[in-house]
Amino acid sequence: MYASSGSNASDEGRHWRRESLAAPLRETGGEPARRAQVALMQEVIARAWNVPVAELRAPTRRHAPVAQARQVAMYLTHVAFGFSLSAVGRYFGRDRTTAAHACRLIEDRRDDAAFDLLLDRLEQSVRAHAGDACADLGRW
Repeated sequence: MYASSGSNASDEGRHWRRESLAAPLRETGGEPARRAQVALMQEVIARAWNVPVAELRAPTRRHAPVAQARQVAMYLTHVAFGFSLSAVGRYFGRDRTTAAHACRLIEDRRDDAAFDLLLDRLEQSVRAHAGDACADLGRW
């Protein structure tokens, strides 16, 4: 899970230490399964933010709503699927430090109860569908 670089008292309430949800889904099935998980995450977040998936995958920053959607997708890929920050960066065409920055930004926004609830629901939705997406790979 994401870990803070600092160790102050306010970090104690951070969400990345929440272990009440199921453990991150580990990538199984190798590269095709990992790509399917990332594609699923991008699709779900693109729909939730009402932005085109192609914009999330674009190599440039884009407008603020697209950048925020990409940051959320990167964060949830790290948290829900347990991808390392290096892997998240690689699958999103970014550096690992960019993935870490995205995780910090989104984690800070989780102090907003409505945003936190939205992310919890998106994470649950992606987790519920991830097994189906990876199982479909075995049929091809």
